[in-house]
Amino acid sequence: MEDIILPDEITISTGSSPRDLVIISQPKMGKSVIFGDFSVKYNGIVLNLEKGGYEYIDARKIDVHTEGLTDDVDAFFNYIKIRKKLLAEKGKYDVLLVDGLSDLDRMSELGGTLAYMDTIIGRRFNQIDPNNKSKSAPKYKPKDSGFKSVLTLPDGAGYKHTRDWFLDQIRIFRQISPYRIYAAHIVDKYIKDKLRDEVVGQEILLTGRLKNIFASKVTALGKLIADGSDKRSINFDVLNDSIIAGSRAPFLKGKIPISEKQADDSVETFWENIFDEDLLLKIK
Repeated sequence: MEDIILPDEITISTGSSPRDLVIISQPKMGKSVIFGDFSVKYNGIVLNLEKGGYEYIDARKIDVHTEGLTDDVDAFFNYIKIRKKLLAEKGKYDVLLVDGLSDLDRMSELGGTLAYMDTIIGRRFNQIDPNNKSKSAPKYKPKDSGFKSVLTLPDGAGYKHTRDWFLDQIRIFRQISPYRIYAAHIVDKYIKDKLRDEVVGQEILLTGRLKNIFASKVTALGKLIADGSDKRSINFDVLNDSIIAGSRAPFLKGKIPISEKQADDSVETFWENIFDEDLLLKIK
């Protein structure tokens, strides 16, 4: 093993495009159109975890909720198949656009439950006969009436497993594509006491501690906002203590225009305001 040489020189920063960008918005703000346009212009794919949203939008996309799937359990296992295929062909797309994180969080309850059942401590969880000590003892399946969520564990212990499953997906997404763009919804942040019930800000719609943990792992978070009826911007300014904005990239600050509706009702996007133009030319 080579000796470690401690540096004397200053390493100049080379980051000019966000590796992980989170765009947070209220519903019906035009986020799907903006994502779809990226996938048309550049080598990206939208992994659509929502029910619908892209049927009227031009996009390179793959839907988890496809026609014929009867419920969220079927959609979960379809997601697993799609994820495995994307991972098997990692690097096929330069940018993975995940829409959205709140839906992935909902999937984490089943994902975390199945992951817990694969651990030593959880191997008898959802076992049909709890007295059967065989490693191959039959277990309830997700659609069975006797199937229990990991969130039924006492003292909130199950949330660790749902968080771990969610963060495992983020690690897998980083293997699939060198750049990731995520969409998420917003929820109001309240202060509640005996005298008042006051909105003090807004947060990412993720469960419990997950919002803080996830926010610490990404390059930039911005809120999609309206500039009049036809223009949209991403606001990277941090307001009060809301976890809806902020950036490690110094060039992503303030309000940055991202789209504008044209006279013919088409939408022009300005991704060159977010990503380095040389990168965009490379992945066009």
